[in-house]
Amino acid sequence: MDTMFLYRAVNDREFYSIMQTAKFSCLPGGVGVKYFGKNFEDTLRFADMVINRNIVAIVEIEVLRDIVTRIGDFIDVDPYLFRNGTVEIWESDLDEFNNSIVRIVHKF
Repeated sequence: MDTMFLYRAVNDREFYSIMQTAKFSCLPGGVGVKYFGKNFEDTLRFADMVINRNIVAIVEIEVLRDIVTRIGDFIDVDPYLFRNGTVEIWESDLDEFNNSIVRIVHKF
């Protein structure tokens, strides 16, 4: 099983939702996409910014590489913060993404 690790900085509401359901979801009327850092340190740097004071945790997600490679958009949201890149998963692909999750860990 070939996997990869992704990281997401989350607020308390999203954190509890993820820990209870082991899934990611988008809020109605929200952006319709989830962004993940490819590197823990990059995600921590993002979470530590003053404008992100509502972030309370970072979750580490181990997912099947072939699924994420197929459905994810590998983009550079902010190359200064996310030096190792980011992945965006659109709401329409979240079910497939959630089914590819091997494990979720409260990393920080």
